[in-house]
Amino acid sequence: MSRHATPETDSALEQSAAFVRFDSAGRLQEANGEFLALAGVVSGASGQREVLSEYLERMAVINQNEISDNADERLKIVELWKRPDGIPLEARTRDGQWRLLSASPAGDGGMLFLSVDYGARRSKARFAELLAENIQLPMWINRIDTGEVLFSNKASNRLYEVPPDAQEQRSIAEFFPDREDSIEMLRRLELRGKIENYPVKTRSDSGKEIVVRGCASVIEHDGQKLVVNAVQDLMDRAELEEDTLKARDMLRDAIESLSEGFALYDEDGCLVMFNNRYKEMNHAVADILEPGLDWEILMRETARRGVYAEAIGQEDAWVSARIENGVEYIQDYELKHTDGTYYAVSVHPTKLGGFVVTRTDITARKQAEVAERDGDLLIRQVLEASPAPVVMARVGDGEILYRNPAAIELFGKRETAAEHYRSIADRADYITTLLADGRVDDYKLTLINRDGEEFPATAYGRIAEYKGEEVVVTTTIDLTGQNEAEALIRKVLEACPVPVQMTNAETGKLLFRSPETTALFGPVEMAMEYYTDPDDRTDYLEILQKTGSIYEHKVKLKNARGAHFWGSISARLIEFKGEQVVVSNTRDLTDELALQEELTSQRELLFQNEKMSALGELLAGVAHELNNPLSIVVGHSLMLREEAHEPETIKRIEKISSAAERCAKIVKTFLAMARQQPTKMENTDVNAVIATAVDVAGYGKKDEGLEIVCDLAQTVPEIVADADQISQVIINLIINAEQAILAAGEGNRITVATKTGKSGDTVEIIVTDNGPGIPKNIIARIFEPFFTTKDVGDGTGIGLAFCHRIIHSHGGHIWADPDFRGGSRFVISLPAGANGHGEEADAEDGARARAGVRALVVDDEVDVAELIAEILKKEGFRVHLAHSGDEAVERLENNRYDLLLSDLNMPSLDGRGLYETIRDHHAYLVDKIAFITGDTMGAASQRLLKESQCPHLEKPVSPAELRELVYGILNNEKDDE
Repeated sequence: MSRHATPETDSALEQSAAFVRFDSAGRLQEANGEFLALAGVVSGASGQREVLSEYLERMAVINQNEISDNADERLKIVELWKRPDGIPLEARTRDGQWRLLSASPAGDGGMLFLSVDYGARRSKARFAELLAENIQLPMWINRIDTGEVLFSNKASNRLYEVPPDAQEQRSIAEFFPDREDSIEMLRRLELRGKIENYPVKTRSDSGKEIVVRGCASVIEHDGQKLVVNAVQDLMDRAELEEDTLKARDMLRDAIESLSEGFALYDEDGCLVMFNNRYKEMNHAVADILEPGLDWEILMRETARRGVYAEAIGQEDAWVSARIENGVEYIQDYELKHTDGTYYAVSVHPTKLGGFVVTRTDITARKQAEVAERDGDLLIRQVLEASPAPVVMARVGDGEILYRNPAAIELFGKRETAAEHYRSIADRADYITTLLADGRVDDYKLTLINRDGEEFPATAYGRIAEYKGEEVVVTTTIDLTGQNEAEALIRKVLEACPVPVQMTNAETGKLLFRSPETTALFGPVEMAMEYYTDPDDRTDYLEILQKTGSIYEHKVKLKNARGAHFWGSISARLIEFKGEQVVVSNTRDLTDELALQEELTSQRELLFQNEKMSALGELLAGVAHELNNPLSIVVGHSLMLREEAHEPETIKRIEKISSAAERCAKIVKTFLAMARQQPTKMENTDVNAVIATAVDVAGYGKKDEGLEIVCDLAQTVPEIVADADQISQVIINLIINAEQAILAAGEGNRITVATKTGKSGDTVEIIVTDNGPGIPKNIIARIFEPFFTTKDVGDGTGIGLAFCHRIIHSHGGHIWADPDFRGGSRFVISLPAGANGHGEEADAEDGARARAGVRALVVDDEVDVAELIAEILKKEGFRVHLAHSGDEAVERLENNRYDLLLSDLNMPSLDGRGLYETIRDHHAYLVDKIAFITGDTMGAASQRLLKESQCPHLEKPVSPAELRELVYGILNNEKDDE
């Protein structure tokens, strides 16, 4: 060592390296070897850059580049040498020696510059070339992009039978019989950078298949990505050596992957192998850790360097104790280093006489334990000083694990917490409540003190975990001193079992509230927060101050959710501790008011239904009287239409038929409204119905200055309805709007719109006008029968009542919007229909071919009976007439019939009597009976139709309806046969 060297550079000297060291200011500190001969070092006056530049004058080549004598060029190289990234410079001296130049930080903040003899290592590089060329392992190098083979050694050429003249211009694809194998190998290489032990089929130049196990790595050389390949011929050699090497590699890889430090020592106590984690944990002696290091030397060196805190000051004794005890099984022995780190060390002897050492860093755990101990100490000091009794006990058996002095003072030194309770059941209830949420606050109960006396208490408890088991931590407050307040509260609660509260009359501050009050109003602090309008409390207090008490004072309040509701307050003014206090109870009137509203609604609905029933009876009577003559007009007009050929005659017949059909529909509508159900339910396009209704109602209205507009949604679903009745409702609403606009001289526009209801299962029809609107004082009565605002003779008062009855019979609702301004707005809501299609009746299958069918027609109206007979005769039936039930029975005694059509209401023997006679004496005809009647509203008629299940038609009857009925009966008979 030179006079400048220090212990810091021992390792450099041991490697026979020339060095020079500068401090953080760039001043020369020490040097050896070649650096001692430099003038700048000898004088000691030169700085860092000058010394290094002078040394570079000896160099001819740096990193394969020749350097000149230019001083600036040498200074640039000095900057490269000083880089802290640790990349050495390869240099050749002018006398042909090779050196590696490197730099590293020194301990004092300065820099250490090394020049190491590189000649031997560079010779090794040449040896590597010779090795690659002459090794018996087949190897080659190819480009990764094109697959071109750039180099292949002798073993490779020999294995693949490549002649010398064919070793140029070869591709990697020629090695593989299956091109997909080469593509897959290149894909894995690009993805991972290397592959190991990759089995694959290859082929020689002669086409011989060769199975090899290959390894390949991707490298960069001169800006190109190359693949270095080496393979083993698996067809001629055993794999034992390969598997052994693989196992060693796997073992080493596994050891390196451990988070613990790992070291293996042989039977002589010498280090065999270790992972980086072990080296990091022994960083103080990392410079001597290498295979072959003796265990005893390691122990002595760690003690000498002050690694272990317990060895400081007694290094020899500590080492002797370790050596004397020898190597034996140790599990998680804790060692503390002087740098404050903690390790759990385990030693496991091996079967071959050696031993394994593992180290686990437990510094964080030890620090946490210290913090926990400090925290526990602080908590204990707080608990010991706390005046509130605190007890910690097991959840299960109640064994007390801790209690503070205040708890001992209150309960004494009992063994279990269960002894604090009057009974086991009391503690069980408390624990059950506590386990539900993990906590309980202000839990009222009666406990036993140290003298065995009962006392009222409130408990605050929490579920916690202590040493792996659940415990209960309870703070108890003795309520004995609050008996006076408890007595008052009990008195108030007994007097007012409903939600009660006690408030300061002047400030409104709540002095007490029952749980029911909290549930109703929430945990508010001031009574003013109960009220929707705080001024209401002022009015309420004025009454209370005058009378001293108040009963059922109705006021609008606000509940815990912020919703407003009507409530009733009953209260008394008392004096408590020298202050005026209000003791009151509150009753929520929401349900009571809703019930009153519902009763009012039901009364109105009942009244409406009674009036509609009376109207229905009137309509049913009128309809019945009209049905028979209408049947004749409708039937004959339709028959004439079928027989007529002259256009003028046909035109007149169609007018008669159209008028008669319209009358018939009106009559049927009367009947349907009277019975509160539609006559013909089918899937209906509501937009089409509205379009038709608007066309009918709007004819000629433009001349009157009225505009009727449709605003129909295109995606509304169909409804199940009687289209004619819904059309009549729309027409009625439009006509009412027109009449109101024309009468008031205000407005000019009517809009009919459709949309899908919010729930998606209803369709809404909205009829809006900009006319005078509906006065609020009558809007609730507009659907009442016979109620009208028109002059006598102008209105009947049944139009909107009919609309109401029709819509309700369809399962819908109709109402006038009371909040609409600038006119009137009617809304109809109807249930949406299914997307199915009704079954189509096969009206005229083989029955028409059954000529000669004998039919008996029974009706006390001669014209109606003859009309029915004439229709049936045109179908080829043989028809007999009977104008009473008695006459029909006589004919049945003497004739056998295939079909019987009868009226229901007839003098003497009516429809029921005729049906029962046939059922009892002519049973063959029971299934061939149909009723044609104008009265389906009568109770007797409805009972008969329900009991007999006979098909029926309502008068007036069209020929088509009659044919459909008759052939339906005959077809059923045919099916039964």
